[in-house]
Amino acid sequence: MRKCILIIVLFFVSCNDDTKIVLASSGNLNEISIVVQDQLWEGSVGKALTSILSKPIYGLPQQEPLFKLRQIPPRVFSGFVTKSRTIIIIENNKQKNTRLLLNKYASPQTVIVVSGTTSREIIDELKKHSKKIINKIKEAEIKEKQRRIRKSLSNSHALDSIFKIKLDYPSIYRVAAVDRNFVWLRKDTKSGSVNLSVFQTPLKTNRLNTEKIIIIRDSVSKQKIPGPTKETYMSTETQYKPVLVPTKIKKHKGLEVRGLWEVKKQFMGGPFINFSVVDSINNRILFFDGFVYSPGTEKASYIFEIEAIIKSLKILK
Repeated sequence: MRKCILIIVLFFVSCNDDTKIVLASSGNLNEISIVVQDQLWEGSVGKALTSILSKPIYGLPQQEPLFKLRQIPPRVFSGFVTKSRTIIIIENNKQKNTRLLLNKYASPQTVIVVSGTTSREIIDELKKHSKKIINKIKEAEIKEKQRRIRKSLSNSHALDSIFKIKLDYPSIYRVAAVDRNFVWLRKDTKSGSVNLSVFQTPLKTNRLNTEKIIIIRDSVSKQKIPGPTKETYMSTETQYKPVLVPTKIKKHKGLEVRGLWEVKKQFMGGPFINFSVVDSINNRILFFDGFVYSPGTEKASYIFEIEAIIKSLKILK
């Protein structure tokens, strides 16, 4: 008789000289299990959770949520259900509070508990800590995506030879073009492609802003990334305002810009994400420009993958 063997990955964690077994977490990327009573989920608390956590991602041609939410009634929150990688627990009729629990039921795992004596207090807690909650979950999801990417890394040395940097990106990406101060990585998909171009400029005293970054990316795109026909090229979509936010990759300060790109007269376009990172040691600014062409499909996961790749940046000595 054949036996079916279920193999479960276990983590052994030492705590106070006691060894306990912690199951590996599971779940889709950017999906949150919301442990909340049905009546709260169907009322104002559920609406607040959805508006905060499932708001549309800026910089995509169609609406896609920041996180996908899956409601779980407390009565069924046990066993394998508790092994979700990201969990938010809503506690009613308890003192107002928001707390973070790491690796509570599995590893890696982020559990956020939001409490309040009333629905109003719970909503106030969610709004008060919304930015921290989103940042914490996104940070954990980026790390998980990077872990998955590391399972099958590209062995190309193009970025090292040109820029003396290292990015962890999947082996499915190929080097589409290499030039002085320019590398273009590309992953072909059924509906189009996922792309990341890397280039650099000297570090100057003038501070970057959205307008300057767009001018630089459009100039490079015009020279290095041709369109499908002669004299066509990618440029930033001017009708959709790009949004800039300060960011940091490892210890390096930078700026993140999201928006849409187009190839005029070709009915081509899609989302882009651009990171400009200050490398003061080498007196330069590194630009990482990711863009997706995938008509008729959701694109959030592609942009998320590019972001995870860029945030794996290591500047080599």
